[in-house]
Amino acid sequence: MNVLSWLHLFRAKPSAWFFATLLIFGSSSVFAADLEPGGDVLMQADQLSYDQDTQIVTATGNVEVAYGDRIMSADKMTYNEATGVVVATGNVVLLEPSGDVIFAERAELSDELREGVVDTLQVLMADKSRLAGNEAQRRNGNVTSVYKGVFSPCEVCEEEGKTTPLWQIKAFRVVHNQEEQRIIYEDAFFELFGIPIAYVPFFSHPDPTVERQSGFLAPSFGNSSDLGTFFSIPYYWVISDSVDVTIAPTYMTKEGTLFEVEYRQALESGSFEADIAAIWPDGEPVAGTPADENFRGSLFANGDFQIDNEWSWGFDTQLTSDDTFLRRFNLSDETDLTSTAYVRAERGRNLFTAEGFYFQGLLSTDNPRQTPVIAPLLNYHHEFGGQVLGGTTALDVNALILNRNDGADARRFSMDLGWDAESVTTTGEVYSFFANMRGDIYHTDNVVLDNGQVSTPTTVARALPTIGAEWRWPLVRSGGTTRQVIEPIVQLIYAPNTGDLDEISDEDSLSFEFDTSNLFDASRFAGLDRWEGGSRANIGFRASIYGEEGGAATLEFGQTFRLRENHTFDAASGLREKESDYVGRISLVPSDNFSIDHRFRLDKDDFTFRRNEVDATGRWGDLSATVGYAFFDQSLSAALGEREEFTGSAAYRLTDYWTVNAATRRDIEGRQTLSNSVGIGYADECLSVGLGFAQSFTRDRDIEPENSVFFSIVLKHLGGTQFTSALGSSSGS
Repeated sequence: MNVLSWLHLFRAKPSAWFFATLLIFGSSSVFAADLEPGGDVLMQADQLSYDQDTQIVTATGNVEVAYGDRIMSADKMTYNEATGVVVATGNVVLLEPSGDVIFAERAELSDELREGVVDTLQVLMADKSRLAGNEAQRRNGNVTSVYKGVFSPCEVCEEEGKTTPLWQIKAFRVVHNQEEQRIIYEDAFFELFGIPIAYVPFFSHPDPTVERQSGFLAPSFGNSSDLGTFFSIPYYWVISDSVDVTIAPTYMTKEGTLFEVEYRQALESGSFEADIAAIWPDGEPVAGTPADENFRGSLFANGDFQIDNEWSWGFDTQLTSDDTFLRRFNLSDETDLTSTAYVRAERGRNLFTAEGFYFQGLLSTDNPRQTPVIAPLLNYHHEFGGQVLGGTTALDVNALILNRNDGADARRFSMDLGWDAESVTTTGEVYSFFANMRGDIYHTDNVVLDNGQVSTPTTVARALPTIGAEWRWPLVRSGGTTRQVIEPIVQLIYAPNTGDLDEISDEDSLSFEFDTSNLFDASRFAGLDRWEGGSRANIGFRASIYGEEGGAATLEFGQTFRLRENHTFDAASGLREKESDYVGRISLVPSDNFSIDHRFRLDKDDFTFRRNEVDATGRWGDLSATVGYAFFDQSLSAALGEREEFTGSAAYRLTDYWTVNAATRRDIEGRQTLSNSVGIGYADECLSVGLGFAQSFTRDRDIEPENSVFFSIVLKHLGGTQFTSALGSSSGS
């Protein structure tokens, strides 16, 4: 006998089969037959016999047969060379190229093990889903028809007496088409916990190998006193390998039909996505609110595209027809929308961007005519090669055009040439030196001046030099099981008390907080319209302790001193006077299961909290929780007033599958709860169920406080579909 392949078949995982081929010389238990055009059929067994008259090979005992990339094993097997039919009996196992494993009591297969009849079939699919039936027929190696079949992705509980999966589909006939990657059912029953809950004469879904395929997604339905009874059946449409669309009309008895469309496309140069929502309400209009409109809709779209190795462009669009559309129909909680388009070029550390911005405020206090439009906003950053006086130099250029229908307009051109250097002494002290020269030219109009007058078109210029030095000395000490680090920091900055001009309106520096993150910044304003002049010293320290087991604690604390007051800052900012408020941060992470982050600002005179934020997360066994507290004493702006808020959430794992959760958010200063929620959920490898109750106390024009009850069931691995039902009610209280 010629040199043949000895096949070894073993099972490494339930869904993964491997075999190796070792060459040997001669064996009475190996048979090879050449079939044109497919190649050799290799058979291995404890005993082999061959009848030359009938051309039948009979194998018994640990029989294995391989044809191409299909492998079958059984207790007994016969192979007819003339017809190519293989008959296997007893513990039949067939490994498919897809990774599926077929188990049966008897199989009669032909055409390279691609066609035939299988008795008492069980299929373990690549994702551990299961298909079983009394009898099955195979055609072309990719279509399996199972009679009296059952499909389920669930694993059967190992407890004694439990043989039924959590959910399954039973049908008179189940067809698995591997080429089309689809499972089809005829006369099908859905069973949950072994109880039939629905019957459909015909049903199909993608098989577990499919990631994207057109078809209807799970429906959603419910009831709300605002919207009425609603019902939706989304449709997912795969247009091509790079384009897909989800269309989701939702019918509401009190409002009509809400149409939602999500479009996604991938290109060689980038990607694009658009979300569109629209409705033509047919309910009763609410006079004086956005609900009195004939059309309401929104557009959210974004794209990012690469032109070449350096240049790219993109956009982000956020638009809505009115202030409350997104929140009323539960599409988004956003109250400020920003649309932008940009072009960007990067070369090493040099960067150029050109941007345009359109803003839309959705609060009742927002005035669209006073909302600015910015186009363009240009920024260029260039770092010069080589060193100057032992340091690096960089140039920043900024240009802006800002317009309003009512209010201040501005044109700005700014250049900033900066230099910085750093050195470390033999004792570990770190010295940093920096200097920059900035020049701005503004052309403004309709700016409200300090005397209450409105300016006429004016051109102003300012020069803003700054020099500074910083000293740090990290001191490290190791003792016992901990390592401690203490780092005192002193920073001295000189800048003239210039640049605060009435004719320049503050457009990009309104959002400001004094804390440890900007304690050692040369200018604490986020933008360019405001400038922090004057001589000052920033003094503080950082102290940390680290444990061998990974725990850590960090403290940051500091203060700013000035030669004279700086009225560029708001009186509530904590930075106007010669001595600033104290700012600090404490971070405690004793283990991976617990952390506290405390950020604060203390009044310089009486050490009362002007700002106090605490965030804590923890896990104790099956209980996990997060707590947040925030207090602001007019820290952002005197116009906002004092604010105090508490948030909390917790989840408790009752068993391996059941979890309860709750969350709340309360305005302490206003003595009003903003939202509450509580729920219970079940989740395993194939099913998740959720039941919850939520309260929202928001009131804004046609939006009223609402109570809602929701219930959801998600059948996993069923082509990504989801079945959800919800009940909701609104209250004017």
